[in-house]
Amino acid sequence: MALPLAQDLTPTDGTTFSVEGWIHVDESRPEAVQVIAASWDFAAHPNKFATYDAGHVGGLPTQGFFGAISDGRFVYFAPQCNDDGRHGHALRYDTHQAFDDPRAWQAYDASSTDGLTTTGYYGAVFDGRYVYYVPRFDGETLHSRVLRLDTAGEFTDEGSWSAHDAGQPISCQGAAFDGHFAYFAPGMHQEDGSSGCVLRLDTEADFRDESSWVWHDASTTDGLDCRCYDGAVYDGRHVFFAPLTGGPVLRYDPGDDFQDDRAWEAFDTSLLPGFGACVGAVFDGQFVYFVPYAHGTVVRYDTALSFVDADSWTACTPGNVDGLECCGYDGASFDGRWVTFIPFWDGESTTDGFHARLLRYDTTRPFTGTESWQATDGKALAPPNPGGFNGGAFDGRFLYMAPWRRNDPSGEIRAHGQVLRLDTAAPDSSFQLRWMDCGHNGGLGGSVPGPAFLVNCREGLVCVQAHATFGAGWHHVAGIYDSDDGAELWIDGECVARQAGRGPAVAPTREMTVGELEGGSGALRGQVAQVRLRPGRMSQAEAQTATANLRDPDSSIHRDTSR
Repeated sequence: MALPLAQDLTPTDGTTFSVEGWIHVDESRPEAVQVIAASWDFAAHPNKFATYDAGHVGGLPTQGFFGAISDGRFVYFAPQCNDDGRHGHALRYDTHQAFDDPRAWQAYDASSTDGLTTTGYYGAVFDGRYVYYVPRFDGETLHSRVLRLDTAGEFTDEGSWSAHDAGQPISCQGAAFDGHFAYFAPGMHQEDGSSGCVLRLDTEADFRDESSWVWHDASTTDGLDCRCYDGAVYDGRHVFFAPLTGGPVLRYDPGDDFQDDRAWEAFDTSLLPGFGACVGAVFDGQFVYFVPYAHGTVVRYDTALSFVDADSWTACTPGNVDGLECCGYDGASFDGRWVTFIPFWDGESTTDGFHARLLRYDTTRPFTGTESWQATDGKALAPPNPGGFNGGAFDGRFLYMAPWRRNDPSGEIRAHGQVLRLDTAAPDSSFQLRWMDCGHNGGLGGSVPGPAFLVNCREGLVCVQAHATFGAGWHHVAGIYDSDDGAELWIDGECVARQAGRGPAVAPTREMTVGELEGGSGALRGQVAQVRLRPGRMSQAEAQTATANLRDPDSSIHRDTSR
């Protein structure tokens, strides 16, 4: 069934409004930003920074984090190492409160959960309810003791936390999530050195049941040395593992048996001049970008082409951008248009090499074009932030960079707790209604948010996500925002998610884009038959009628909504 594109646009002041889309999608594929309708644009330059010292929260030394994850409202930072050693001080920020309000921050000492030593983590996965912290090193041994938080409980309640030992002295470094399984990237083995053993968790099974956990040794895939990875990413079809050593990129097809060698492929990166060590990867809907660690060459793979063909891969060394030398990143984020690389270390010196020179690429422009890249120094624009971040999380508007290591004259490890925040949105941005959202932002963890409704309020962002995926075909999708009652996301006549409000939204005054974001990114993989923006709340009866009419257009129901 094909319907002509129609737009019913009624001005709204942002207090209460509804936006609806009647769409047909060609495939059910998560992990690609797909926009139904939006009144949104991006900041012209990445220079709107804020910093907050979260280094002493709840009476705990909360410094030194590796990666973070967002559940749509809260940002969770994965505890790794402070000046006293490896720690388990989990940190959480409530994005519905002011960034510099101490009451917005909570910490919990999870270092002895379920009688295990649960310290030293690297990234996190969110499955819609639970946050899984990726195990790495406890200060004495490499470990596979996964830490889990139940977000339905209180963050500081011991009962919200659990842990499971997957039983191997192997570190994991970042993870990916496909909506069902979490994949932990293999790092090092305590005795054997670099490891290629990938750990998989069935998040729909019993967390403590040994059968929920499976290991696979991918170290000799396609005859290559596939060991020691740092970060993973899911593109909706495959899971990619980023090589910390600059070795082969590893790929797994979740449609096949996890322990079948034929489900795994490796690409020999020695065929690519300039490919080096990577920490994290990010997907923009077509390309996977591998984040350069301690060097400046970004490599991307075109997922529409052959994985093992060198012509499917392109390298770019931006070099000096906007007067800044751009080198050395840990993780990256995608906001729907820009890929932003999170600054860490230039690879030269441990006394002054940790930096905050943020780099970003405009995915609507040529990858190797100098005009496609921007850079700015967060340290200069947001003092006293010292830079040196490891991954981060994106909530739909703000990128939060996880504080890790600062410069010290001795060259010794000195952690810090200064969280750096980048505002990616233009001031008059109002809303986005997305058929699909991106859950791996930060590059070292993952989630599958599914459909989402983002509302830019005068006090900050409200983001409501389904944390589920829906099949191909016709769908009615709607977002409702009420400054008192909050945001709701409706799909096919049912409210699938809610989020508290934050007062009036920024009124949608700019031209609304349909089926894409400003500039053409975030395109829907399908057809938008109709969109409607209007003041007031869409009723349940209206949502159900719209869905029924889509499913059976020959028996369309028409309701009088004028009263």
